[in-house]
Amino acid sequence: MKYRKNEAKEYAKKLLHGVWTALPTAFTPEDRLDEAGNAANLEHCISKLELAGHYCIGNVGEFWAMTNEERKRVMDLNVATAKGRIPLIAGCHHQNPYEAVELARHAQSIGIDFVIILTPYIAARSDDAVFDYFRFVCERVDIGVILFNTEQTYPISTKLAKRLATLPNVCGFKQGVSKPQPTTALRDAVGAEIEVSVADEAPFVYSVGVCGDRWLLNYCPHLFQVPGYTPVNDYYKAAVAGDMNRAIELAKSLNPLRSVLAKWVPGYGGAGRMAIAEQKYWMELLGMVGGPVRVPCAEMTADAKKEMRADLEATGLIAKAKAGTGKGERRAA
Repeated sequence: MKYRKNEAKEYAKKLLHGVWTALPTAFTPEDRLDEAGNAANLEHCISKLELAGHYCIGNVGEFWAMTNEERKRVMDLNVATAKGRIPLIAGCHHQNPYEAVELARHAQSIGIDFVIILTPYIAARSDDAVFDYFRFVCERVDIGVILFNTEQTYPISTKLAKRLATLPNVCGFKQGVSKPQPTTALRDAVGAEIEVSVADEAPFVYSVGVCGDRWLLNYCPHLFQVPGYTPVNDYYKAAVAGDMNRAIELAKSLNPLRSVLAKWVPGYGGAGRMAIAEQKYWMELLGMVGGPVRVPCAEMTADAKKEMRADLEATGLIAKAKAGTGKGERRAA
């Protein structure tokens, strides 16, 4: 461990900042882990996109369709690829608290910096039940635990967030709730103690410039950026430096890509499907490794791929990825 259990909050304050991404898990056509593909995607994010951190095996990582052994292996691959260059978070989501503990202990043993755990979706239907679940897990591990609040599970209110923040190794909060009011209340309740990230790129410039956030944990950074063209990184840096005019200009330039994302990747399971295949195809169009999805996710049709490619080509991002023209644009910015 890089820190003691009671130092988790302090350690998180030092590391949980900047632009982080969350990659899908790459599988082979034979439905096995694509170890080389997973490593290549993370290396791309570190050395080519210069992202500040990575979260593996989350919702977009199809954790719910993977065995524990596969999830542990992905953690191993992340550590071996990152080589300490960026901090790492491992998704240890599980309805069974003993399985969550097992996954978190593995992450702890191999040098992962933090784990993130979704609120259980069955039985945990009250503040006391949710608190008991996280207390059970936290008492059995030393690694820092980040909470993941979504509208798909029992909501973590500000009152419950304050209780959970008393657990010594609860050190971060990924807010996947669409309405701004609960997030404002959450920041007011626990923001001084633990880091909060709104799991949405679109309001990030506002979150940084107005709300004082310093951390984005979302899948957009590797979808919106290519080597030499990193507008999310750049507008974050401009906002932190106080150059809000430049930050807003850069953030506004991403609107065409946000429109494509809204059409093809409409949030967590919106439009009747988990749009993981769409994310993987988007990555392939940018030169990353995509590959198949696992059931119950569905693959894209050939017509859908053709339409999505045309939409993305219209933004100019595919041309930037192929020709590297974004490199000159970045220097000129």
